[in-house]
Amino acid sequence: MNSIADQEKTKETTAISASESMRGKDIPLSRLAQPPAQVMARFCFRPWSAQDAALYQGLLDNPELWRYMPEDYPGKITPDLAQTLIDLSGQAAYHKVRAVEYRGQVVGQTRMQWHSDVTPPQSAEISYWLGRDYWGLGLAAPMIALFSWRCLSIFPALSTIVARVHHDNTASQRVLQRLGWRQIRIDGDWLVFETTRSDGIDWSRLRDPDPLRA
Repeated sequence: MNSIADQEKTKETTAISASESMRGKDIPLSRLAQPPAQVMARFCFRPWSAQDAALYQGLLDNPELWRYMPEDYPGKITPDLAQTLIDLSGQAAYHKVRAVEYRGQVVGQTRMQWHSDVTPPQSAEISYWLGRDYWGLGLAAPMIALFSWRCLSIFPALSTIVARVHHDNTASQRVLQRLGWRQIRIDGDWLVFETTRSDGIDWSRLRDPDPLRA
Protein backbone atom coordinates (compact mmCIF):
# COMPACT_ATOMS: atom_id res chain seq x y z
CA MET A 1 0.00 0.00 0.00
CA ASN A 2 1.32 3.43 -0.88
CA SER A 3 2.10 5.79 1.95
CA ILE A 4 0.29 9.11 2.31
CA ALA A 5 3.45 10.84 1.14
CA ASP A 6 3.56 8.64 -1.98
CA GLN A 7 -0.09 9.37 -2.68
CA GLU A 8 0.45 13.11 -2.36
CA LYS A 9 3.50 12.91 -4.63
CA THR A 10 1.43 11.04 -7.23
CA LYS A 11 -1.28 13.72 -7.07
CA GLU A 12 1.31 16.46 -7.49
CA THR A 13 2.93 14.69 -10.47
CA THR A 14 -0.48 14.19 -12.09
CA ALA A 15 -1.34 17.87 -11.61
CA ILE A 16 1.97 18.95 -13.16
CA SER A 17 1.48 16.57 -16.11
CA ALA A 18 -2.05 17.89 -16.69
CA SER A 19 -0.79 21.48 -16.54
CA GLU A 20 2.01 20.73 -19.01
CA SER A 21 -0.45 18.97 -21.31
CA MET A 22 -2.84 21.94 -21.24
CA ARG A 23 0.01 24.32 -22.00
CA GLY A 24 1.28 22.29 -24.96
CA LYS A 25 4.84 22.32 -23.65
CA ASP A 26 6.20 20.65 -26.81
CA ILE A 27 4.73 23.30 -29.14
CA PRO A 28 7.20 26.04 -30.15
CA LEU A 29 6.12 29.45 -28.90
CA SER A 30 5.60 32.10 -31.55
CA ARG A 31 7.06 35.45 -30.57
CA LEU A 32 4.45 37.92 -29.32
CA ALA A 33 4.99 41.65 -29.02
CA GLN A 34 5.60 42.62 -25.41
CA PRO A 35 3.06 44.91 -23.69
CA PRO A 36 4.29 48.34 -22.67
CA ALA A 37 5.98 48.08 -19.29
CA GLN A 38 3.90 50.91 -17.83
CA VAL A 39 0.66 49.11 -18.77
CA MET A 40 1.79 45.72 -17.51
CA ALA A 41 2.97 47.17 -14.19
CA ARG A 42 -0.48 48.55 -13.35
CA PHE A 43 -2.43 45.29 -13.79
CA CYS A 44 -2.34 42.01 -11.90
CA PHE A 45 -4.34 38.86 -12.75
CA ARG A 46 -4.76 36.38 -9.92
CA PRO A 47 -7.15 33.61 -8.83
CA TRP A 48 -10.05 34.56 -6.60
CA SER A 49 -9.69 33.33 -3.02
CA ALA A 50 -12.13 32.64 -0.20
CA GLN A 51 -10.94 35.87 1.44
CA ASP A 52 -12.32 37.81 -1.55
CA ALA A 53 -15.93 36.72 -0.93
CA ALA A 54 -17.14 40.00 0.57
CA LEU A 55 -15.39 42.06 -2.10
CA TYR A 56 -16.71 39.78 -4.84
CA GLN A 57 -20.22 40.09 -3.43
CA GLY A 58 -20.00 43.87 -3.37
CA LEU A 59 -18.77 44.11 -6.97
CA LEU A 60 -21.41 41.76 -8.40
CA ASP A 61 -24.42 42.89 -6.37
CA ASN A 62 -25.56 45.48 -8.90
CA PRO A 63 -28.35 44.77 -11.44
CA GLU A 64 -26.81 47.29 -13.86
CA LEU A 65 -23.64 45.19 -14.02
CA TRP A 66 -25.67 42.20 -15.24
CA ARG A 67 -27.48 44.11 -17.97
CA TYR A 68 -25.27 42.81 -20.80
CA MET A 69 -24.24 39.49 -19.28
CA PRO A 70 -25.45 36.19 -20.81
CA GLU A 71 -26.93 35.25 -17.43
CA ASP A 72 -29.87 37.08 -15.87
CA TYR A 73 -29.36 38.97 -12.62
CA PRO A 74 -29.98 36.30 -9.95
CA GLY A 75 -31.23 38.80 -7.40
CA LYS A 76 -29.45 39.77 -4.22
CA ILE A 77 -25.91 38.34 -4.22
CA THR A 78 -25.61 36.58 -0.88
CA PRO A 79 -22.32 35.65 0.80
CA ASP A 80 -23.06 31.98 0.08
CA LEU A 81 -23.64 32.68 -3.62
CA ALA A 82 -20.47 34.76 -3.82
CA GLN A 83 -18.48 31.90 -2.28
CA THR A 84 -20.09 29.38 -4.65
CA LEU A 85 -19.15 31.48 -7.68
CA ILE A 86 -15.58 31.82 -6.40
CA ASP A 87 -15.39 28.05 -5.95
CA LEU A 88 -16.63 27.51 -9.51
CA SER A 89 -14.05 29.95 -10.84
CA GLY A 90 -11.31 27.66 -9.54
CA GLN A 91 -12.37 24.70 -11.68
CA ALA A 92 -9.57 25.22 -14.18
CA ALA A 93 -10.24 22.17 -16.37
CA TYR A 94 -12.50 24.08 -18.72
CA HIS A 95 -11.69 27.73 -18.12
CA LYS A 96 -9.21 30.20 -16.69
CA VAL A 97 -10.75 32.84 -14.40
CA ARG A 98 -8.81 35.68 -12.84
CA ALA A 99 -9.58 38.57 -10.54
CA VAL A 100 -8.17 41.75 -12.04
CA GLU A 101 -6.28 44.22 -9.91
CA TYR A 102 -5.45 47.72 -11.13
CA ARG A 103 -2.84 49.51 -9.04
CA GLY A 104 -3.46 46.93 -6.30
CA GLN A 105 -7.25 47.36 -6.26
CA VAL A 106 -9.61 44.63 -7.49
CA VAL A 107 -11.72 46.12 -10.27
CA GLY A 108 -13.29 43.13 -12.02
CA GLN A 109 -12.80 39.73 -13.60
CA THR A 110 -11.56 38.12 -16.81
CA ARG A 111 -12.38 34.62 -18.00
CA MET A 112 -11.07 32.47 -20.84
CA GLN A 113 -13.27 29.44 -21.58
CA TRP A 114 -11.84 26.71 -23.79
CA HIS A 115 -14.10 25.83 -26.69
CA SER A 116 -13.65 22.06 -26.63
CA ASP A 117 -12.02 19.17 -24.84
CA VAL A 118 -9.09 19.25 -27.25
CA THR A 119 -5.83 19.37 -25.31
CA PRO A 120 -3.99 21.66 -25.53
CA PRO A 121 -6.77 24.20 -26.25
CA GLN A 122 -6.80 25.71 -29.73
CA SER A 123 -9.67 28.19 -29.41
CA ALA A 124 -11.42 29.96 -26.57
CA GLU A 125 -13.94 32.64 -25.65
CA ILE A 126 -12.99 35.61 -23.49
CA SER A 127 -15.45 37.40 -21.22
CA TYR A 128 -15.02 40.05 -18.57
CA TRP A 129 -16.76 42.43 -16.23
CA LEU A 130 -15.79 45.57 -14.38
CA GLY A 131 -17.33 46.77 -11.14
CA ARG A 132 -19.75 49.65 -11.74
CA ASP A 133 -17.42 52.16 -10.05
CA TYR A 134 -14.73 51.41 -12.65
CA TRP A 135 -16.68 52.05 -15.83
CA GLY A 136 -15.52 54.81 -18.14
CA LEU A 137 -11.93 54.86 -16.84
CA GLY A 138 -10.33 53.19 -19.85
CA LEU A 139 -9.59 49.94 -17.99
CA ALA A 140 -11.38 47.49 -20.30
CA ALA A 141 -9.10 47.69 -23.35
CA PRO A 142 -5.75 47.11 -21.58
CA MET A 143 -7.39 44.48 -19.34
CA ILE A 144 -8.63 42.48 -22.35
CA ALA A 145 -5.39 42.95 -24.28
CA LEU A 146 -3.16 41.90 -21.38
CA PHE A 147 -5.27 38.86 -20.45
CA SER A 148 -5.39 37.72 -24.10
CA TRP A 149 -1.62 38.17 -24.37
CA ARG A 150 -1.06 36.18 -21.18
CA CYS A 151 -3.24 33.28 -22.39
CA LEU A 152 -1.64 33.24 -25.84
CA SER A 153 1.78 33.23 -24.17
CA ILE A 154 0.95 30.41 -21.75
CA PHE A 155 -0.98 28.23 -24.23
CA PRO A 156 1.01 28.06 -27.50
CA ALA A 157 -1.67 25.96 -29.28
CA LEU A 158 -4.27 28.66 -28.66
CA SER A 159 -4.78 30.33 -32.02
CA THR A 160 -8.23 31.95 -31.95
CA ILE A 161 -10.09 33.96 -29.31
CA VAL A 162 -13.68 35.13 -29.69
CA ALA A 163 -15.85 37.47 -27.63
CA ARG A 164 -19.64 37.84 -27.55
CA VAL A 165 -21.00 41.35 -27.01
CA HIS A 166 -24.66 42.27 -26.61
CA HIS A 167 -25.86 44.35 -29.55
CA ASP A 168 -26.80 47.20 -27.18
CA ASN A 169 -23.40 47.20 -25.45
CA THR A 170 -21.77 49.76 -27.70
CA ALA A 171 -19.01 50.54 -25.18
CA SER A 172 -17.61 46.99 -25.31
CA GLN A 173 -18.00 46.92 -29.09
CA ARG A 174 -15.84 50.04 -29.36
CA VAL A 175 -13.24 48.52 -27.02
CA LEU A 176 -12.82 45.41 -29.19
CA GLN A 177 -12.79 47.43 -32.40
CA ARG A 178 -10.07 49.67 -30.96
CA LEU A 179 -8.02 46.55 -30.22
CA GLY A 180 -8.39 45.40 -33.82
CA TRP A 181 -10.88 42.56 -33.23
CA ARG A 182 -13.15 41.74 -36.20
CA GLN A 183 -16.90 41.17 -36.03
CA ILE A 184 -17.45 37.80 -37.69
CA ARG A 185 -21.17 37.13 -37.19
CA ILE A 186 -24.38 37.94 -35.36
CA ASP A 187 -25.80 35.29 -33.05
CA GLY A 188 -29.24 36.43 -31.89
CA ASP A 189 -28.74 39.35 -29.51
CA TRP A 190 -24.97 38.92 -29.62
CA LEU A 191 -22.27 40.23 -31.91
CA VAL A 192 -19.34 37.82 -32.16
CA PHE A 193 -15.84 39.29 -32.48
CA GLU A 194 -12.61 37.42 -33.18
CA THR A 195 -8.87 37.83 -32.99
CA THR A 196 -6.12 35.33 -33.83
CA ARG A 197 -2.57 34.73 -32.73
CA SER A 198 -1.31 35.86 -36.13
CA ASP A 199 -3.10 39.21 -35.71
CA GLY A 200 -0.91 40.09 -32.76
CA ILE A 201 -1.83 42.91 -30.38
CA ASP A 202 -1.29 46.50 -31.43
CA TRP A 203 -0.35 48.02 -28.10
CA SER A 204 -0.25 51.49 -29.65
CA ARG A 205 -4.08 51.40 -29.78
CA LEU A 206 -4.27 51.56 -25.99
CA ARG A 207 -4.57 54.76 -24.07
CA ASP A 208 -3.35 55.12 -20.52
CA PRO A 209 -6.25 54.40 -18.09
CA ASP A 210 -7.48 57.33 -16.03
CA PRO A 211 -6.45 57.39 -12.37
CA LEU A 212 -8.91 55.62 -10.10
CA ARG A 213 -11.24 57.89 -8.21
CA ALA A 214 -10.52 58.22 -4.51
